[in-house]
Amino acid sequence: MSTNLSPEAKLAEQDYNEANTLDDKIVKLEKFISLVPKHKATEKMVARLRSRLVKHKSELEDKKRRQKSLSKGPVWVIPKEGDAQVSLVGVANSGKSQLLKILTGSNTKVGDYPYTTEKPEPGVLDCDGAIIQLIDLPSIFLNIRNESKNGAMLFSQIRAADLIIFLIDLSENPVEQMNLLIEELYSGSIRVNKEKPPIELRKTGSGGAILIGEDKIDASREEIIEILHDQSLYNFSLKIIKEMTLTDLVEALDYSIAYSKGIIVANKGDQQGSKENFEKLKSAYGQQFLILPVSATKHDGLDELKEKLFDHLGLVRIKSKEPNGGIAPKPIVLKKGATVSDVAKIIHSRFYDNFKLAKIYGPSAKFDGQTVGLNHELKDGDIVEIFAD
Repeated sequence: MSTNLSPEAKLAEQDYNEANTLDDKIVKLEKFISLVPKHKATEKMVARLRSRLVKHKSELEDKKRRQKSLSKGPVWVIPKEGDAQVSLVGVANSGKSQLLKILTGSNTKVGDYPYTTEKPEPGVLDCDGAIIQLIDLPSIFLNIRNESKNGAMLFSQIRAADLIIFLIDLSENPVEQMNLLIEELYSGSIRVNKEKPPIELRKTGSGGAILIGEDKIDASREEIIEILHDQSLYNFSLKIIKEMTLTDLVEALDYSIAYSKGIIVANKGDQQGSKENFEKLKSAYGQQFLILPVSATKHDGLDELKEKLFDHLGLVRIKSKEPNGGIAPKPIVLKKGATVSDVAKIIHSRFYDNFKLAKIYGPSAKFDGQTVGLNHELKDGDIVEIFAD
């Protein structure tokens, strides 16, 4: 496997082959993979190495679950409260704590020196009745997963969030910051604004390997089966939905990977050189991310940030109306795609069990007071009046 590798890569391969513990194998295999040149000729080789890495990590997680003593460690992840949770991610001095304080009024510590935030700090943002929990996280730095004792817990907190805000300091090189953040999250098995490669996998008791759509992968049948064998899968049915690489297949099989949504908030837009840096950031990441310019110190752009934040969380605020009565002051917050049926169940089971009709006022109605059924899809700002027998 070492053909055309640099001396450093060959040495890393040897170190990996000589590793004895799972932890050591994972660290040394990751190093080996990082030293393999990434091009068409090494694509299949890298995919096979990543497949081994997935297996090692899965074995390590199984081992940890069996060790009861590990469950007695400190709990760092903040449980979700409200309608959604958002994690603030950035390098040192990007302004995360200041932004949290301005948006939520929290008492989090703010300083002009690195690593002010030492543990997750929560705050609550009220988006016109939708309660959003913002979490200010400790700053991310190079190789934080291995260099910080809290690295694993930090990634657990990020994975738990419904949305990630990447806070970028426009007074410094924005592309370097974003590259670092994306690479560190990648090392923590977090993919942002990417879809999981679509496959359908079913284990079978016998019959060996059944492949459907194998022509969608630029690899031989044997190479595909080897990837599945790496995951201890020998009797299975695998359907490839879309065209993908072997590396995509490995990621599809890696159930430890979290696929998260994220936006970029470009802070310190009032600083010298910020406009030029904003354009650099847009050029590098504008197709993958929504990028919002703000100045936390001057409170510029924060109203738009609140609106876009709510929109990217995929929520809708629905108010209920008593038949021929008043409108409830507090909205019911649901996921986009929610229907009258969802609202009826929340208000009271009898409104669902004995449902007669509903009247809609707002964006989803063709006209105010439109009569609809349980399957009517609602939009943000709708008012629902439910009639039951």
